[in-house]
Amino acid sequence: MVRWTRSARIAPGKFMEAIRWAKEIAEYTNKKYGSQVTVYLDSFGEFGMLRWFADSADLATLEKQQHQLNVDKEYLQKVSRGTELVVLDSVFDTVMRAI
Repeated sequence: MVRWTRSARIAPGKFMEAIRWAKEIAEYTNKKYGSQVTVYLDSFGEFGMLRWFADSADLATLEKQQHQLNVDKEYLQKVSRGTELVVLDSVFDTVMRAI
């Protein structure tokens, strides 16, 4: 099992819009690809930090899923709207494996 996560800090003045956008991204991915992406907002620690999570069976499956998203024009269009909603240098991806 591997877990992918992406984190991004919400841009000043964009809180509610960014939350709607983050949920839209997860819902689109789940509906179109049958994945189980969830999105969270930090309750403690860094204010305004969004985090998406998705689990995959293995790295090959994750890579296939990422490739599908990287060629999905509608998905890329939705993601690009986020450039005004998050602090760009705060976006960070992590891949972990279960031990």
